[in-house]
Amino acid sequence: MRAEFLFRLLCTFSFVFVLVSCGPRASEFNADGIEFLKEQDFDGAYEAFNSAIEVNPSFAEAYLNRGFVHGNRGELQDALADFNKAIELDSLYIEAYFNRGFIYGYFEEYEKSIADFSRVIELSPSDGEAYLHRSLMRARLGDRDGELADLKQAARYGDPWAQGVLEEKNIPWQKQPD
Repeated sequence: MRAEFLFRLLCTFSFVFVLVSCGPRASEFNADGIEFLKEQDFDGAYEAFNSAIEVNPSFAEAYLNRGFVHGNRGELQDALADFNKAIELDSLYIEAYFNRGFIYGYFEEYEKSIADFSRVIELSPSDGEAYLHRSLMRARLGDRDGELADLKQAARYGDPWAQGVLEEKNIPWQKQPD
């Protein structure tokens, strides 16, 4: 009985040690990758994010960041795959939905883009930029009522571009109460 307890205790400590030793390394690689991104060293960033993913294949942020690298390189299908993986790992990952929505818009998959920006709005209702991008996708589909409604929401949440467009066209909108 005591030997079984000691074995389980040893297994638990070993498991905790592996988690502790892997977690920070993946985070460190990810942080290095972000620094490389800031310097526009996309090769360095790509390698760092790959290392983070190798250490922790469930690290959603590393997939998102590697997706940024792919996007900056013009590798949009690869960016889309990484944003999909980030969402698969974390269904509440606002930035992944936002960036995937942007890619879908580029590929003229407007319904999918609208769905992703709608998910961003669901998760973060005061995200004016998501309203703005959803309005642009609705415009592409000819949904003028939806486009205008989203443009007004973007303006209410402080988006200066949306405010300027509405003011230029003399379309009334009210600021969101504080």
